[in-house]
Amino acid sequence: MISLKSLVKNVKEAKITAPKKGVETPLDAKVQIPGFGVMTRKQMQGSIQRYIAEVSKYAKKGNVESAYATLYKRGVLKAFLETEIKHSGK
Repeated sequence: MISLKSLVKNVKEAKITAPKKGVETPLDAKVQIPGFGVMTRKQMQGSIQRYIAEVSKYAKKGNVESAYATLYKRGVLKAFLETEIKHSGK
């Protein structure tokens, strides 16, 4: 049986941080990515870096179609970037 104390602790840990204008969200805060889910801001930044590295790899190999598909056909990168901008405090 779950105790009330542990339930309250789990609810506090699962809190999603809303973006605030002029205030940067901490890297360990959980953020909602529209159409994707919830992750920490640091995890999201790592995912953005991996997508950009993937595009760079395709471009260096001359595989323009794959680079285009990664940038424009996948909505995940766009959602990650938009969420990062909102949570950067600008």
